[in-house]
Amino acid sequence: MNVIVIGAGLAGPLLAQGLRRAGVDVVLHERMPADDPGQGYRIHIGPEGELALRACLPPDLHQRVLATAGKPGSGWRVLDPQLRVVRDFPVPQPTDVERTGRHLTVDRLTLRRILLTGTDVLHTAFERYELLDDGRVRVFLADGTTDDADLLVAADGTHSRVRAQLLPDAVVRELGTAEVFGTTPLTDEVRALVPPALDGFCLVAGTDGRAVSLAAHQFLSGGADYLMWVVGAPPERFPVDLWTSDKATLQKAAAELVADWHPDIGALVRLGTPGSVHVTTLRTAEPVPLWAPAPVTLVGDAIHTMVPQGTSAATALRDAALLCRRITERDGPLPDAVREYETEMLEYGFAEVERSLRAVQS
Repeated sequence: MNVIVIGAGLAGPLLAQGLRRAGVDVVLHERMPADDPGQGYRIHIGPEGELALRACLPPDLHQRVLATAGKPGSGWRVLDPQLRVVRDFPVPQPTDVERTGRHLTVDRLTLRRILLTGTDVLHTAFERYELLDDGRVRVFLADGTTDDADLLVAADGTHSRVRAQLLPDAVVRELGTAEVFGTTPLTDEVRALVPPALDGFCLVAGTDGRAVSLAAHQFLSGGADYLMWVVGAPPERFPVDLWTSDKATLQKAAAELVADWHPDIGALVRLGTPGSVHVTTLRTAEPVPLWAPAPVTLVGDAIHTMVPQGTSAATALRDAALLCRRITERDGPLPDAVREYETEMLEYGFAEVERSLRAVQS
């Protein structure tokens, strides 16, 4: 049996690791460079995500994930624009982490490098697929080559080309919020500006659609510590065109947007590394019904894009581990195993989409 995975973000490589450990032939395609930071920096992985990592990774790579994670915080807080604590949400570690999994904060690029260890990634973009008469699937790539597989897995994110062909009516809805994000090295000067309440993650929330997320990432071992910041607002509130401006202009605009807030917030943004700056928008996927059986399936943001609320990464990793388990532990035909995965994934995946949307709208 062989599997083609399109997309080498997080879920794709984890699936490839798990399948290869079970002796399944896997080909992983990714069009973006290995160290592209545009998909984010510090991310939270809930216990179900840590269990997924443990299930699919060789023990040495799982231990490397734990060793390079961030120093744990006590939870997250909501602050007002003058950095006064409004609400406090403690997030304690489960008492039996070996059974229930851990809360982790990780640097996304570091985690991705670990997940790709020992894998061969082909940097060729996916174009389309074709269903074959024998129940398999043929993949057409941008370099003009083709490859056949028993299963095609889309792990290519919110703008998935595979989903566009499989589910042309699926909707990913824009929520009207743009975000400029980047990182600031945790120098002594920066540490003096960091709010005392920042023990993990802070959301600085205004009453006019503006918000700033702040999260310090301090590696347990290795790596250069940094503060991740995200400045969000309706696109028209930013003083520049977000889609044509260079990184330095975006960074300046993000700081200017909150110039009337506590001065330390803008200072943290201005001290950031210009090369780390990116822009994105908030999006959410509309639920989709179970589709007709096919040798094509989806994981992560390729099917259930959700508002970032600290759970999207764990949900994507859960997808990968569940699909791996259904494939490798099956006692019947592959299509039946994939259908079991899809049925379960759609239920918990879109439940999390709804929960994350409610959280951002409350």
